[in-house]
Amino acid sequence: MSSAGRLPGTDRQFVIGAVAICLLLYVPALLVPLLPDEAGYWLVARAWDPQPDSMYGFYWADRTPVLIWMFQAGDVLGGPFAPRAFIAVLGALMVVAVFRAARIVAGSDAARWSTATAVILLANPAWLAWTAKSESFGVPLVMVCCWLTLEAVHHRPGWARLALAAGAGAAGVLAVGMKQNLAGGLVFAAVLLVTSLLRRDLKPRLAAMIAFAGLAGAMVPVLGLLVWAEVNGVRVASMWETIYGFRTDAFGVITGGHTSAPLSRVRDLLLLFVGSGLGVLIVLFLVSSRRAFAVRPAVTAAVLAMLAVDVAGIVLGGSYWTPYLVALVPATVLCVALVLVSGSRERLMKASVALAAVSSALLLTYFGFTHVTGRSESPHATYTGRAVGEVAQPDDTIVVLYGVPEIVRASGLDSPYPYLWSLPVRTLDPELTLLRATVQGDDPPEWIVQRSGLNAWGLDERRRLRALLRSEYVVSGRACGSRVWRLEAAPRPALPRVDCRRPWL
Repeated sequence: MSSAGRLPGTDRQFVIGAVAICLLLYVPALLVPLLPDEAGYWLVARAWDPQPDSMYGFYWADRTPVLIWMFQAGDVLGGPFAPRAFIAVLGALMVVAVFRAARIVAGSDAARWSTATAVILLANPAWLAWTAKSESFGVPLVMVCCWLTLEAVHHRPGWARLALAAGAGAAGVLAVGMKQNLAGGLVFAAVLLVTSLLRRDLKPRLAAMIAFAGLAGAMVPVLGLLVWAEVNGVRVASMWETIYGFRTDAFGVITGGHTSAPLSRVRDLLLLFVGSGLGVLIVLFLVSSRRAFAVRPAVTAAVLAMLAVDVAGIVLGGSYWTPYLVALVPATVLCVALVLVSGSRERLMKASVALAAVSSALLLTYFGFTHVTGRSESPHATYTGRAVGEVAQPDDTIVVLYGVPEIVRASGLDSPYPYLWSLPVRTLDPELTLLRATVQGDDPPEWIVQRSGLNAWGLDERRRLRALLRSEYVVSGRACGSRVWRLEAAPRPALPRVDCRRPWL
């Protein structure tokens, strides 16, 4: 293993340059308005009011408070777009963590290639790593967990070793707190420690001390969350059901319902997996794993286990959005380091990294062109919400059918319906009982925005919502592919014309 500690001057310069390039490649975030997850988490954070049976009060989300705190802090510091600045900082931290981890595994030259791989993959616009999605918050923490574990196992003496192990445990659990399936860092740490012990690279007493320190660090975020729940009167069983129980039910809804859209996204995900170069890098590692195991057995075993868990997390996610692939980046950069240190297929690996760079450059060019020229549809939901906000009264409310939270956010209005995304609607209100009760209540929403068919996912097969809309609402207008309904008993100006081809900037 390469020595840790202070980096030589040339390595420091390389890392500084890589960080600068990484931050520069986060500029595309300026071209895109808030995306669904960002808008939804911001709405949840703004309305946060914990209740015994609801972590967040009225609005519902299936993430831990750790993620929502990021949006709450961002709102205080700079508004709804501020969390993207946090993501840029975490991206820079990930670059440093990749270099330090790969340098321990394979030396400075391989570390440079691994770091370049991380920058290239994070720059790929297809998985939106520069937006404030839960993956973007959690993946850098996975990499930090891997780095600190390697430091603790291989180099740092005394109390520093235990502090690093504790930091690794905390980072790994925080990653899971950002998104439930980002357990790769914890798996890497556990397998690395156990394999090192079995191969007698670590003495049992030292391995036990590192494991204890790691568990202690991992418990800090868990205990903090339990204390928060106790102070705010949130039932732990309710919190568990929201974060994990819901995911089981949602997977059943996804696989048991209309699967044409998820299967289409599987195709897109596989195409991106290959076309981005990510799949090639992983396959090269897998075919070289025997040689890598001969050179770095513990790290190779840990990376293989990490890959297995990350792939399982993507498969069990069910929806198969392309940003899921960013979860594979920490394992992939270590794959690059292991192939290079093994001396097997070294030239082919470097050529594959270069091809990944070409792929990212082409996609970035296309992404920039479509957004600057107004050919992208990403601002459409925001433009729709703004159009409603222009003619609405301040105390009006809005419901977006089956969940498009950026419309709610852009309108500036509150929603009387707690589910801001489509999956909670399909899982928790599949008969639209709560939605119809909201529309028929004593204080119905003045505005209802329809982005898809009323019977999307088979939610209104009996046409009860359709009948309700036609009896109580009138169509105020259309905006960027959305039909906007207005409560007939609440006269408002007509919806303004919207230039949907207008670039965001």
